[in-house]
Order: sequence, then structure tokens, then C-alpha cells
Amino acid sequence: MTLGENICRARKRKRLTQAELAEKMNVSFQAVSSWEREEYLPDTYNFIQLGRVLDVSLDWLAADHDQ
Repeated sequence: MTLGENICRARKRKRLTQAELAEKMNVSFQAVSSWEREEYLPDTYNFIQLGRVLDVSLDWLAADHDQ
């Protein structure tokens, strides 16, 4: 799985919409959407925040779970 797929999977596990995740992270829902579609990648600060808000390790977010 890709980073975007992992963000989406973790967000759904927390039962958050893209808008709710965006609000918790103080970014736009378009930013969350673009990360999940991998149009853009989160910067370092937002990557760390994703781990905290979604309650997952950064290793898990970045890992390829298909292997």
C-alpha cells in the first residue's frame, strides 16, 4: 500500500471524514484529499501530525503493507 492509501485507511479506522481530519490538523480538506490521491505529499510537520491524530506510527504510515 502507498502512503496515500495508508492515510485513507487510518482515517477511516478513526471514522473521520476528510473534512474532520483536516479540521483536527488545521489544513484544508483539499490537502487531505490530495495526500490520499498522492497528488502531493504532506510536509514533515503534517506527516508527524498525521501519526498523532490518526494514532499510528510514522513507520506504519510510510510502510508498504502489500509486501
